[in-house]
Order: sequence, then structure tokens, then C-alpha cells
Amino acid sequence: MSKDLKTTAPVSATSSQTSVQTGTAERDLQATEGNAAVLARLEATGASAGKTGAPTSATQGGIDGPMGRVYQRITGSTNPAGFTRGQLRSYLDSTLGFAEGEWFRGAKLDGVADTLMTQLDVDKDGKVSWTEFQAFQTQTLQTVAPGATNETSARSAAGTRFDQLDTSHDGSLGFGELAAGTAAQLPANTDHADLISQLAARIALDAVDTDQRKSKVKDRSLSKGEWTEAAGEMAR
Repeated sequence: MSKDLKTTAPVSATSSQTSVQTGTAERDLQATEGNAAVLARLEATGASAGKTGAPTSATQGGIDGPMGRVYQRITGSTNPAGFTRGQLRSYLDSTLGFAEGEWFRGAKLDGVADTLMTQLDVDKDGKVSWTEFQAFQTQTLQTVAPGATNETSARSAAGTRFDQLDTSHDGSLGFGELAAGTAAQLPANTDHADLISQLAARIALDAVDTDQRKSKVKDRSLSKGEWTEAAGEMAR
């Protein structure tokens, strides 16, 4: 997933994890490239459609693709003006099932929601527009398909990345493989890496999956076709 959402292994309730409080996750989810910089690049190349969330076409920032679907699930609308912190927390809670069954779940949900809003709400108006969310999508693509520069290269790079993550060699990616596979991208001794990993894996499953919508996010799996198609959509 995104460099904003550096990832590692699934969460287990240990003594080191019970210390997670609201805002603690913010230190864990620091971007290597700020969303403001990505947003500026999008605007400079004409890829954004402004704060209204009502773009005129896909090539002008249309709300489409895997991350567009996530954006619409957070907002509950097909043509939203943006989502609030409350809507984001609800998505983490109800849709993703983040930290389900874990100690101090409320604090973890609050901490991650606050962190993501801080990163994504570049103009600090209390809402994350599609333009702002596209910065997250840009970074996500580089994790799903490292080095991709266009739709064709994204599909190819995504196929290679899928094979690296599919440690069971069964042709699908589950929650554990997604979480563990991204662990290698984290700096050594990253605090609460398990939470960051879980979040990225759950978002990936929700964004990319097209045929298991009735299953809990953690119980889904992704085929190679779904993975490469998602990368191609994000690179368009």
C-alpha cells in the first residue's frame, strides 16, 4: 500500500500494543513523500479536478478505479464533495473491521483516523476531497506496481509484485500475505508496525477485491487478475 501507510504483520494483542493511544499511530504513519508534494504534482500536470469532487472525466481526475471505489465507500456517495474525520472512522470501523477484537480498539480507531486526516486533508478544511485523496492513490500505485509509469508498465510490475507476495504459491493473496509482504518495506524497529500493516492489508483487500464483497474484509483474497487490473486502473 501507500508509503503513507507503511505495513507489516497482522495484529496480535501483546503488552507492547496495549500502549497505543489516540495520536500514537501518527508517528508510525509518517509519509516518505508528503501528500502536499504529491498533490502539487497532480495539480501541475492537470490531473486534479478541484475541491468540488465533481470532475468532468476520468482523465481530469474522475472518481474511478480501486481507490475511487474506496473513496465513495467512505463518503457514501458517487459524487461526493469530500469525507470528514467521522466518515473515515466509520469506514475503518464498520467496513474494514480495523482492530476488530483487539485491546483498546477505540483508541486505535481514533488514532488512525486522526493520522490519516492530518496527512490527507492538505488544505485543512476538515474534509478530504478526491483531489487530495488522489495523492494517496499515487503512492499506493507505486507499492502495488513499483516503478510503473503507465498502464502497461503498471500491469507488468504488478504481476511481478504479486508473485513476490504470493508466498503460498496458490495464485491468490490473503490478508496474512499482504500484511507480511509489506513488512519488508518498513524501517527496522518501527513502532506499532503491526497496526500499520493491518491497515494497509485491509485497504488493499477492500480496494482491489471485486467478487467477495459479502465476506469480511479480512477473510477475502485477491487473484492475480484482480491485482494487475487494479494497478492498470490506477495508472490510467
